[in-house]
Amino acid sequence: MTTFEIQDYIHVYSMFSFRDGRKLPGIIVNKYNVAKARVEYFFINQSDMGAYRQAFDNYDRESCSRLSQQVNLDDIISIRPVSLADYKMTMQLLNDRSQQINAAR
Repeated sequence: MTTFEIQDYIHVYSMFSFRDGRKLPGIIVNKYNVAKARVEYFFINQSDMGAYRQAFDNYDRESCSRLSQQVNLDDIISIRPVSLADYKMTMQLLNDRSQQINAAR
């Protein structure tokens, strides 16, 4: 993706498809790197979003860096915005189904 294409998805909870085949829910954030004089993009996995938000609110740069992964925009194939509530409901339904299957064994 290009920098223009990704602008509408910054800080928007979405499903990301990566060139290596991964499909992960999360958000993309951008940060300006003063030393390199450029904007860099970082992916925050859905499972780390709460901890990242808390670290960000507490100005804990080390934790923010640890919880985010720098991303090359060329590695992102597609982005599909998702409702967080819908995602949680889907995950709960999958978990319930897995429990039913395991109980039947």
